[in-house]
Amino acid sequence: MTAPIEVDNFTFTAETDFPALVRDALRGLVGGSLRSDNAPLDWVLRVYAELGGTPYADPLSRGVAAALTAPEPEVRGQALVFFQALPQAAGGERINDLVDGDQSLFAGTADPLHPSTDLQWQLLAALAARIEIDDQRAVDLARAAVRHAGQAAPVIGALVSADPDWVVARAEEIVRETPAAGVTILIQLQGSDRDLADLGRRIAPLCHADPEFAVYVSRYIDDPGVRQEILSAFLENDPGFSPSS
Repeated sequence: MTAPIEVDNFTFTAETDFPALVRDALRGLVGGSLRSDNAPLDWVLRVYAELGGTPYADPLSRGVAAALTAPEPEVRGQALVFFQALPQAAGGERINDLVDGDQSLFAGTADPLHPSTDLQWQLLAALAARIEIDDQRAVDLARAAVRHAGQAAPVIGALVSADPDWVVARAEEIVRETPAAGVTILIQLQGSDRDLADLGRRIAPLCHADPEFAVYVSRYIDDPGVRQEILSAFLENDPGFSPSS
């Protein structure tokens, strides 16, 4: 029989209902015992770390996975952040299933923790974290996601690292659907053996919907000649812009 373990004034036993515990914790009904707990998730993360190496760690993270589809957006949002930080935790593979399924709980639902994004953005950010732990199914799902309008931004950096040739071959398609992905692709490929100037000429004209494109190219593309070629391609339809570089 697994011995009880007390962490942060809570006793974990073989009878602990982890999905119910995590949901209550993420609703702010359990935990929050330290002044440093700025959000309910802080308690869950701290407890998970302290349970590492015990039989209770995996059930706790699977409880977080169950919370990914909780009724409350603030619970779902915090569960997504958990798996962004800890993609290798047990239950994290559920992120793939959610991306591959009905995303109505996420798309268009404002993220209480990050008001500038919705929960679909956070779901795709969690998918990106799975790419970074070499989850091939996550790579395949990201390839599909970046072909949908507005979905590339959270995953494109991880996808470029995992499969640069695939991204370069389809760069126009990706950027046409998500203009903000363009500058990320270019920055990520610096220092590789790809022809960055050629790639920039291909995608820069598609990036006018991204108000930060020219600023970020000017700031983060290191090679002056490459930078100028990209900006020249961009400026063909925007002659009023004058880069500071």
